Amino acid sequence: MNIGVLGAGQLGRMLALAGYPLANRFTFLDTTGHPSAGIGDVMVYTDQHHLDDFLAKVDLVTYEFEHLPVALVQAIEEVKPVYPSSEAIRVCQNRAEEKALFDRLGIPTPAYRLVEHADELEAAARELGCPVVAKSVTEGYDGKGQAVIRDPAEAAEAWRAINHPRLIVEAFVDFVREVSIIAVRGRDGEVVFYPMAENVHVDGILRYSLAPMPDLDDSVQRVADDYIRALLDELDYVGVLTLELFQTRDGGLLANEMAPRVHNSGHWSMDGAVTSQFENHLRAIQGLPLGDTAARMPTCMVNVIGREGDPAAILAVQDAHLHRYDKAERPGRKLAHVNLLAPTHEALLDKVRACAALLPEAPEPRFSFE
Repeated sequence: MNIGVLGAGQLGRMLALAGYPLANRFTFLDTTGHPSAGIGDVMVYTDQHHLDDFLAKVDLVTYEFEHLPVALVQAIEEVKPVYPSSEAIRVCQNRAEEKALFDRLGIPTPAYRLVEHADELEAAARELGCPVVAKSVTEGYDGKGQAVIRDPAEAAEAWRAINHPRLIVEAFVDFVREVSIIAVRGRDGEVVFYPMAENVHVDGILRYSLAPMPDLDDSVQRVADDYIRALLDELDYVGVLTLELFQTRDGGLLANEMAPRVHNSGHWSMDGAVTSQFENHLRAIQGLPLGDTAARMPTCMVNVIGREGDPAAILAVQDAHLHRYDKAERPGRKLAHVNLLAPTHEALLDKVRACAALLPEAPEPRFSFE
């Protein structure tokens, strides 16, 4: 089967690598003008002619990048099956729509307000209590398009800096850690869940994901499973969905945002789970049975950002698996990731620190359970 992928970055690259053993072929349609997949058949979309050529080659379409014109995805749906659907993209592109969906399904979130003027932003900051985080309702990811406001007097400056006509303002959460739940829903409605991961962000960019967590109560995993299942069923979703959450001091979970695709916090599954998120996404969209999501052993994903270390030194770490994206070095750019496995969490943390020391721009890894 020839699978069309909207977007041509490292996530598409990893989808293809997972799909070749299933005899899949891949055609990528890049909408940015800067494809980096380096694999499969890559086409750059500029006009209807390119879209027609793309659709003529593929049997079905998925995506590795949700910042796509919704109208384009809807047009593709008229011609070929698209999984997940354009509705998932439409909701995830708009933080106001996303929060409304969470509210409707009873999924708790941090307190928030929607504002359309600097004065409203200042009022929201006063009402919610500083600090607050202001985010553009659309666009923005990896920390872009947002600002932390520590005093209502900073609202006007934040409004100018974000430069967007509508913002969502969220109260800060007293959380113990950031976590994510990844689930997969098949065409027949079957759902499987990966163990939750603890995520460590620096400057809005994910640096470490560790799964399974040694101190996670089974009841918390079940709550997360219920939240994401509700989203999957409501959207009649097919494929991998990710829900990022805050875990509070009382053990509760507050939803931050969701991503309708394979996700950076699930890269650990490539080596640490029985079936990776990439293979399971491909199984789901093709109507194949879903694979086992259990963790083989404690695993941590280390993102390689900005500059790469010495591959030989990294691979000298026992049970280290390096996944390079064949991308040029640039500050803040995701260049690769390393998956580290160990029989115990204590041994895993030793490996993570050893690996971080080999990376030029890796921050010190700190997890909540240490």
